[in-house]
Amino acid sequence: MDANEERKSLRWDGRERPRPADVSSEIGIRVASCYQCLRCTNGCPVAALMDLKPHEVVRLAQFGREEELLESAAPWICLSCEMCSTYCPNEIDVAGLMNHLKNTVVSSLGEPALHEVAAFHEAFLDVLERYGRMNDFELMGRFKWKTLLHQGPPGRKEMLEDLSLAWSLLKRGRLALLPDKAKGAGEIRRFMRQHGKKRIS
Repeated sequence: MDANEERKSLRWDGRERPRPADVSSEIGIRVASCYQCLRCTNGCPVAALMDLKPHEVVRLAQFGREEELLESAAPWICLSCEMCSTYCPNEIDVAGLMNHLKNTVVSSLGEPALHEVAAFHEAFLDVLERYGRMNDFELMGRFKWKTLLHQGPPGRKEMLEDLSLAWSLLKRGRLALLPDKAKGAGEIRRFMRQHGKKRIS
């Protein structure tokens, strides 16, 4: 048996899949250490909204069920609060696994399960890369443009609600129209470009 064959095992449906050790070597996360205690799911504040709970995501990663993982909405619902990673008795980086799945979808130019969430992530990174800090007005402008390109124009009710909220924030001085660039914006931009920020739309 050659080295290539040693790194493979069979799925229940007869197809080859990576062994847990291979997943660990690819992303540096020891999914094979999970014994399904469910502490990650019990500690997750948004687990109830997920189609796959955090412990199920780890289990599917153990079994090499990549297609199901990449089609799941769970990574996009994940808040990256890292409660799951903190609660894990075997120190498995479940939040890191969620981020890896999102990055894999983006890198492969796949369709995110929740496009609006993915578009918001990208808009956030766009503004951060440009100014080194956040500007809510530009963030929402970019986000609305991305969703407009993907879904078409919003309904009249949604537009009125957005305008009402924007006007309320402006009156209270909580919405800055002109972005303010951070002193370290150039350093942040170089870091983001070095690590290859991907596009989703």
